[in-house]
Amino acid sequence: MALLVALVFSASGFGQSAAPASAFDAASIRLSTPDDVRGSTFEFPPGGVRITNGTLMAIIESAFEVRDFQILGAPGWADSDHFNIVARSAEGDRSLEISATRRKLQTLLSQRFRLKMHRETRELPVYALAIGKNSSKLNDAKTSNGPAGIQRACGQMTGTGSSITNLATYLSRELGRPVQDRTDLTGRYDFHVDWTPDAGPCTGASTDGPSLFTALQEQLGLKLESTRGPVEVIMIDSVEKPDAN
Repeated sequence: MALLVALVFSASGFGQSAAPASAFDAASIRLSTPDDVRGSTFEFPPGGVRITNGTLMAIIESAFEVRDFQILGAPGWADSDHFNIVARSAEGDRSLEISATRRKLQTLLSQRFRLKMHRETRELPVYALAIGKNSSKLNDAKTSNGPAGIQRACGQMTGTGSSITNLATYLSRELGRPVQDRTDLTGRYDFHVDWTPDAGPCTGASTDGPSLFTALQEQLGLKLESTRGPVEVIMIDSVEKPDAN
């Protein structure tokens, strides 16, 4: 695969300048017990983080705002071992923005997991989101200054004043593959999509609903085409299981 960009860095320096990265003032990391049946949760209280039953893969996703398909080279335990992490900043710390907390989580990964990694841009399988042959069926947003975003549930997606870039992001999460916007649509739109997930019908839904690919064409006038394109990925060079404390 073609390598377009390669920059070597530790986790604490990913996407940052050479200045020392910020760090939590206190952090506890413990391996979850095998009989812990709680679900995985990630919370970001002001200046801190609480992670329950989080895998290393999920923690990296959260720290660097990437998806699992953008993380390559991880050891097997990175997606099987689960950790409980509680970290906080000093009282009075003004760096309470979520972006500052993510940088501190990057530092924690570097210090406690000995995470070393680098970023590359690779040619990988992607979906291209394009306008279907009969043109778009999207409706312009009813208001330009109201709340905007996408609400998602099982087999449903509702956009309010949403951009197509945002739609592509949500589709990539649903499909587990990068979705690149090639529609040239720059407005804000209201839309609703219903489909039957590949895993089976949602509770209370009929069994004859369309696939997501068909639903996009029939309901929004958009299509997904399988192709290849440049994708920014994180390559893990080395990582270690942390000592508990």
